Amino acid sequence: MTRPVSRPEDGTAAQGLPVPRTPEDTVVVTMEPDIPSALSGDAGPPPPPGASRVSVFIRKYSLPILLVISILIYSFWGGDVSATFNTAASWQNILSSQSVTGVLTLGILLTLVSGNFDLSIGNICGLSSVMTAAAYSHWHLPLVVGILIGIAIGAAVGGMNGFLSTTLHVDPFIITLGTASIILGFIDWYTHGQAIINGIPPSLVNFGREKMLGIPDIFWVLMAVALLIYYLLEHTPYGRSLHAIGSNRAAAKLVGIRVERTITSAFALTGAFAGVAGVLLLANTGSGNPTIGTTFTLAALASAFLGAVSFKVGQLNVAGTLVAIFFLGINITGLTYAGVANWINMVFTGLTLILAVALAAVLNKERKAKRATGPTPSAEQTRNPA
Repeated sequence: MTRPVSRPEDGTAAQGLPVPRTPEDTVVVTMEPDIPSALSGDAGPPPPPGASRVSVFIRKYSLPILLVISILIYSFWGGDVSATFNTAASWQNILSSQSVTGVLTLGILLTLVSGNFDLSIGNICGLSSVMTAAAYSHWHLPLVVGILIGIAIGAAVGGMNGFLSTTLHVDPFIITLGTASIILGFIDWYTHGQAIINGIPPSLVNFGREKMLGIPDIFWVLMAVALLIYYLLEHTPYGRSLHAIGSNRAAAKLVGIRVERTITSAFALTGAFAGVAGVLLLANTGSGNPTIGTTFTLAALASAFLGAVSFKVGQLNVAGTLVAIFFLGINITGLTYAGVANWINMVFTGLTLILAVALAAVLNKERKAKRATGPTPSAEQTRNPA
């Protein structure tokens, strides 16, 4: 006797006719595509079973611990160092100066998470600062219009970087390095090496110097940008797409992500946040300086990669980046108060970048290796026991 075979198109049951099978009788096989775990929001594998709670805690929060140690060192250094470092003015200066670097660094996370580099962000920041100053001094535009021009210039340059790298299939490292050089040449031609000082709106300069609750106003801008970037990367499909592209571009394309368009938009957003940093730089310094922007690229990259050693170990993340920004800022400020030569600060930042990139690479490989050796279910079967 032959068992009836169900047909999905049959909606009726009659004697002698095929009877549709109920969901309880159905075998469901679900295959998991080989896509990056970041696409599904996976935060990485659990710690090794033999690891103690103390070692796991130290591993996860190593950078905040180093930040606290650094503060204690300079607070008890002795002499004029501790006396100067422990003042409210010193801390306000650190918060104010690192806010510009912070906005710039948080912006580049969008590009780095997608697996791309942007070596022109510091120059974009300087360009936005100079052109915003020019909008006020040379073109006599209103306050809001000048700010929008600075941000729009940053977004346009960033978008061009992304478009060229995806269209020409050229390494973004080369594209953005060339862009940085072009920006330097343009700024030098436009300003003749002179800072733009006159015509800057007093309200913008006051914003860069005023405080709310004893904290500089531009620091609150940094906090707002941090929340925005965190939400974008961790709680939106767009952020998950960036993570997926950075983990495996080919797999991301297979699951329907528009890789080229997403990468281009990430570069554009990075440029836009560099434009915001440029406007904050103008507000903080009160002038469009043609030379200051180039100094931010190294610090931003060092902070971004250094942040990957804490919180989400082996992954770029907003919380770790914020801690890394102020870790670098506090140490550079403390060393300056200690009277060290300027070249020591540059060496410290450079060594931090090298160490941060090396640690991030090692931790990321370790995380991927643990994920690869872990159990990965490939099929799920559900059947009525009866």
